[in-house]
Amino acid sequence: MTLKPPPHSSIRTGDLIVLRNGRDDTEGYIIATLPDGQYKVEWVTGLGYRDRITTVTADEIRKKIGPEGGRP
Repeated sequence: MTLKPPPHSSIRTGDLIVLRNGRDDTEGYIIATLPDGQYKVEWVTGLGYRDRITTVTADEIRKKIGPEGGRP
């Protein structure tokens, strides 16, 4: 039996996320959930990402685990 990863629907607007393949700690907040597993992200850290808003797919990000997992 193959284990399946949790569904991407666990990512919600306001969640703090991390870019999976970022060169450094690239973190941002989900500001909108779009159709087809896409999200608008407002980046708060990361060289070349900070203070930008981009669209990413669910496969490119993961939810940050820890007490800071939601927007204050």
